[in-house]
Amino acid sequence: MDYQAFKRNSQKEYLGYCELKGFIYSVRIDSDKYAVVALKNGKVEVLIAYSVKREVSV
Repeated sequence: MDYQAFKRNSQKEYLGYCELKGFIYSVRIDSDKYAVVALKNGKVEVLIAYSVKREVSV
């Protein structure tokens, strides 16, 4: 993910600040895909990427 994609994404939530990594955000990438990213000096680093499995009712 680059800075422009991060900036345009309206599905992000600020989580906090880390002295080593910078500003930490949770970002929704797709309907079931998310990432935790760090933003420092205009560079975005993906720390964790994960997907959410939808509950299946029986």
